[in-house]
Amino acid sequence: MSTSNVTHDLAQVLSVFMQATELPDGTAALATAGDSPEVRALVAAAREGDREAFGALVSIHERIVVRTAVAALGSREDAEDAAQDAFVMAWRKLSGFRGDSTFKTWLLTITWRKALDRRRTRRLWWSRQGAGWDQPAPLEDFAGAEPSPEHITLARDLADRARGEIARLSPKLRDALLLAVTGEHRYDEIAVLLGIPIGTVKWRVTEARKQLNARLER
Repeated sequence: MSTSNVTHDLAQVLSVFMQATELPDGTAALATAGDSPEVRALVAAAREGDREAFGALVSIHERIVVRTAVAALGSREDAEDAAQDAFVMAWRKLSGFRGDSTFKTWLLTITWRKALDRRRTRRLWWSRQGAGWDQPAPLEDFAGAEPSPEHITLARDLADRARGEIARLSPKLRDALLLAVTGEHRYDEIAVLLGIPIGTVKWRVTEARKQLNARLER
């Protein structure tokens, strides 16, 4: 299989994985660089104690919050728990939000920290049991598209291989890659979440793809 074919198929596999983390209601992600007037109004109302306004903020951001947590945890169930923790924390800390960043970036920073806390807790628990803990492999809920039986077979085979290879990436490379392939984050937003320069984000994503392509070619 050529490098170009591997790269193309890998992109499809990663895309399908992130589609598998969609919320049932299909809530659209926020794609704008800044908060919309609606979000700003809801934030202002929520800061005054309006729970319905905060509930609306949850509805708007739920999909991207869960998908961000999935990138850290590799498990939809764990990601939903981390998302719940993040929303609770955001409600408690909302009075401290001053608008230095967008509300989305502020919320996702909380989400990422909560997801990492959960990941560390899982690793610690396993270490106390005398066994190592590997992050659940991404793509665990993979479901192939259905353009043809041959494509399904190829996609599933590649997904099985990619699942293990993604898990083998270093956490730094894996985190950057999976945040990037959500399609929800610009590189500057990923840089904020990971606390690294944007150039480092770009290098990690490129290096992760390079390693995966090389391994899948073998």
